[in-house]
Amino acid sequence: MSNTKLIVLGAFLICLSVLFQLLPVVFSEAFVLATIFSGVPIYIIAKLKVKLGVTAYLVSAIIIMLVSLHEGIFFLLTNGAIGLSLGICHNRTNKKLIIYSISAIVLASALCIINFIIGIPVFGFKLPLSNFIEIGFFLMFSFLYSIFYFFIISLSVKLLNKRCKFKA
Repeated sequence: MSNTKLIVLGAFLICLSVLFQLLPVVFSEAFVLATIFSGVPIYIIAKLKVKLGVTAYLVSAIIIMLVSLHEGIFFLLTNGAIGLSLGICHNRTNKKLIIYSISAIVLASALCIINFIIGIPVFGFKLPLSNFIEIGFFLMFSFLYSIFYFFIISLSVKLLNKRCKFKA
């Protein structure tokens, strides 16, 4: 794929990512589940070209932060991070266990930042456990979430390939 096509595709995918992440801000919190899909465009572009994926991730985060700082931080540390890590890992290897493991570590680290540094309880309440048990819980959750997210992304890319003859 030529550089021009990649840049245009990257811009389009950035727009999609921003739209998905900002749905709850523009409409209502009823659309908060749709933000899960904001990482899918980042995954697609990162899988095609790592450097462009990182750029798309950062540009998306900046645009989202211009509208809502809260959503921008959550994009950087959750959906965007997992989309980027899955895309980069899948670009480098096809071994699913490696892809899941690295993405889980990235997501668990981001959840720890949200929970321990920023001070926002990740699951809506503070777990009455020691920090080490909580980190282990985050790792387990992140691993399962990485598997689920990769499954969702695989379905999305298959649908794109079927409809658009798009090869990601």
